[in-house]
Amino acid sequence: MAESGETLSDREIDVLHCVSSGASNKQIANELSISQNTVKVHLRNIYAKLDVSSRTEATTAAINQGYIAVPDQSAVTAVGAELSISTENAQASIPPAPEEEIVVDPSETKTGRLLRGNWRTLVLLLLLLISAIAIMVLASQLINQNQVTVTSEPFQETPIADSHWLSSRPMPEGRANMAVAAVGLDVYQIGGETTAGVDGKVHVYNARDAVWRKATEKPTAVADASAVELYGELYVVGGRQPDGQPTATVEAYSPSQDAWRPIVALPQPIAGGLTLSDGAFLYIFGGWNGEEVLNTAFVYDPSADSWRPLPPMPQKRAFAAGGTLTGKLLITGGTDGQSELSSCHIFDPVGEEWSDCPPMLQPRSAAGSAVLLNKLYVIGGGTSSENDISFSEVYDPIGETWQVVNTPMLADTAGWPHAGVSQVETRIYALGGRRGDTYLNDTLIYAPLVYQTYLPSASSGEE
Repeated sequence: MAESGETLSDREIDVLHCVSSGASNKQIANELSISQNTVKVHLRNIYAKLDVSSRTEATTAAINQGYIAVPDQSAVTAVGAELSISTENAQASIPPAPEEEIVVDPSETKTGRLLRGNWRTLVLLLLLLISAIAIMVLASQLINQNQVTVTSEPFQETPIADSHWLSSRPMPEGRANMAVAAVGLDVYQIGGETTAGVDGKVHVYNARDAVWRKATEKPTAVADASAVELYGELYVVGGRQPDGQPTATVEAYSPSQDAWRPIVALPQPIAGGLTLSDGAFLYIFGGWNGEEVLNTAFVYDPSADSWRPLPPMPQKRAFAAGGTLTGKLLITGGTDGQSELSSCHIFDPVGEEWSDCPPMLQPRSAAGSAVLLNKLYVIGGGTSSENDISFSEVYDPIGETWQVVNTPMLADTAGWPHAGVSQVETRIYALGGRRGDTYLNDTLIYAPLVYQTYLPSASSGEE
């Protein structure tokens, strides 16, 4: 997997040159005689290596790092709203535009003709560079101004009982039913519900410093939405509005710019759906449309900015848990509108087919979930007073088995629904949630690998 700071390959540089000229994925594929899927892979690697999340940022970074050469600016002089180009420099450095792109107009000046072709691209790149620098400076100022917790002393994480759980710096307020996802070392809490109702507030927890800060508020306030990271952005899909009705709204957040942008809406309003990603596309499974629990499945193509339906799930469910394991999407638990579920199904995005997987040890709805080291952890859950949720679970796709995850927080009070769960490095972070009518502000950490050096070679059967 590509990492930040790695050198771009020759083919990735070729793709970058096409991107800087404004070419679409299809045009790049035709130009380089590769498939559009290969273009997407190259773009994903480029974004990772340059630590960017958009074509504009990639172009700017490529110029700054010398992957794309900018012609000598002494050949360009701004005069009012028009650019005058030195004839000698232009003739020496600018190759003639392809013949079919030249439109001869007797009324045109020589300067006007020279502005065609490469110089138009140069002007666009210079404008993009100036805009990108201004945006980054503004974003940095906003992030610094919005920091909620400022402390000179590091926060001391506290172990919970004799377990792999720790307690970290609490959230700014008690909150549940929010979307949670991570980018790098930052865990993002987006929207959700407090005692004051549903809102679009965004708080960011830095896992290294254990510090919370504010980020730009989500334009559409929602609870019961889910979020995933794709190409450096966080996509928040659907959700329940303050009036209690589901929405089809989809919005994407750029951490580098601290800004939101709209995405094409879902085919129908959905709250309580499960959003997953396979690294190239976005998927949403099940949920509630305001009238009934759904078994629907949809996929979003970011290059086309469009949704299309997939084969429906074998069982309708809302507030399910799941994750991406070995290239396949696992969906488990949730509710069918009558009772909580333990059933488990796997979707193959290549063949677009469903298959069964072993059920969980307990039925549970509104649980959080995260993938760590190719295992799916399902944390908490339980919305029915008749369902005594006293532990969490982990699924191993190799052995196709579920095992108990001891959870001291469930020992005294059964059930821990609507917490936000995400993974950062070798830890799983669980934020907020509910206990009865109480909105929790806990920031809890599950670190299953903390003591792995001292574990005996024989497994005890528990994580």
